Amino acid sequence: MNSATMTIARSIAERLKKNRLLSVVLLMLLFVALFLAVQYRGPEKKQKIKFYSTIPVSVDRVSKMAVRDSFSTVGTVEAFSEAEIFSESAGLVRTVLAEPGAQKKAGETLFVIDDELSLARQKRAEAEYRQAKKDFERYSNLYREGAVALSAFETVQLKLDQAEAEFTLARRKYRDTRITAPFAGSVTARFVEKGEMVHEGMKVAHLVDMRRVKIVIFVPEREITKFLPGVDLVVTSDLFPAERFSGKVSSVSDKAGRDHTFRVEVALQNPGKNAFRSGMFARVLHTGDGKREALLVPRTALVSGIRKPELFVVRHGKAFLRPLVTGMELQNYLEVIDGIAAGDSVVVSGQNELQDGAAVSVISQKKSPSAQ
Repeated sequence: MNSATMTIARSIAERLKKNRLLSVVLLMLLFVALFLAVQYRGPEKKQKIKFYSTIPVSVDRVSKMAVRDSFSTVGTVEAFSEAEIFSESAGLVRTVLAEPGAQKKAGETLFVIDDELSLARQKRAEAEYRQAKKDFERYSNLYREGAVALSAFETVQLKLDQAEAEFTLARRKYRDTRITAPFAGSVTARFVEKGEMVHEGMKVAHLVDMRRVKIVIFVPEREITKFLPGVDLVVTSDLFPAERFSGKVSSVSDKAGRDHTFRVEVALQNPGKNAFRSGMFARVLHTGDGKREALLVPRTALVSGIRKPELFVVRHGKAFLRPLVTGMELQNYLEVIDGIAAGDSVVVSGQNELQDGAAVSVISQKKSPSAQ
């Protein structure tokens, strides 16, 4: 830039500083020029945007298939007998016989609480009870002979009743110093140690009997008629894929939950050395008698899930949203009782972009297998 140009620029800058109105006018002209430039380029970009007149989708032509009236669901394994063990006595723990994993018989001792005072109370109460019993026998003979009044005999009888109650209470207190297993099982946890002070109602151990287990499942109301008490079921586990176990329905809840499912317990003899453990998953299978024809749709066609089953049916180049009444659930398919008919084409891919009545173009179509 030469000196003349620099002189002109400085002159213009000085004039702009002196004349604010001129500065504002120039800025406004600059903004107008930028706005017109953007508006001029806009139509060129819009012409490059391509809108689809139809939405591409993949469809599946549904048909009837031969199916077996079976039902399977996954449940949780629980011990048939399980209990938290609490202390009914207070004192120091003198002996611990409840190591985790130890097998215990019903009535076998788990803990011994300090029993010195309890034993002394029991002996004193027993002695008082024996003395009261002798007095009662003596007064009974005297009363029969008429040697003592009725009031004196009744007083001795009352003392005997009180002594017997005190002896029963003291004997129970002494027995509570030995915490025993309420049933045969294995100790899964111990919460106190030798020398520790415990109080009445304190949890000291956990005991389970895994020789027999129950599998808790939740069955939908449309399938609950198959699960009557005593019905035989097949139980499988991912831990033992080659084995099938025999279970039996032991109880069925009379009240459904909010999700319209009923709690069902399936009893099972635990095979081997406690193959099933509490908290494991197991699959329960109810097999039907024979096969029948059913209209099935793939699960991928559902729009909003199994709780509110809906799908899109393609007819004459348009997709229409249809609610379904469903029946049996299979692994990859769902039985349809009402809502669509055999031969309908249902959308299995691209339905997330659809609205009821939207125009579509089918890019791929397949037919469901003839049997399931």
